[in-house]
Amino acid sequence: MSAPETSRPALDPALLAELSALLYREAELLDDRRFDEWLELFTEDAVYWIPQSPDSDPRHDVQLLLDDRRRMHERVLRLSSGFAYSQDPASRTVHLVGNVVVVSGPGDDGELVVSSVQTTTEVRRGRQAVYTARVRHTLVPDGEGGRRIARKEVRLVNGDLPLGNVTFLL
Repeated sequence: MSAPETSRPALDPALLAELSALLYREAELLDDRRFDEWLELFTEDAVYWIPQSPDSDPRHDVQLLLDDRRRMHERVLRLSSGFAYSQDPASRTVHLVGNVVVVSGPGDDGELVVSSVQTTTEVRRGRQAVYTARVRHTLVPDGEGGRRIARKEVRLVNGDLPLGNVTFLL
């Protein structure tokens, strides 16, 4: 039995390398706790969403996280201020990004939807936790030849299980 065919668009290898580099850069900024620089990767109307379950509807269900740009900025301020007591001491993280594919686009406006798999390992207070997710980034041209993140959706494989203190950025 052969594998089912997918309807993904043909992709220029240089474009895939560019998109992968952006996702790797985001992971590096998070791991280095360079949150202000991380926030600059996002558009002013960005949405950062972590649903609790695979069929979660943000209009009707509780979410693990559903931030607009203002809320993302507040989260970055708190994590950078030293007043995020749930992050004292701060988590040490490593984000591993792989299986980067373009799901749709580019559209007439240049928008692309990129899917990847992400594993985040967190170490804090002598404990280690692993979070694995399928992540979708909606990327738009930034007007300067690059791209910015308009939407980030993190669908944790274990989002419906007790997760503990997830007060760092995935």
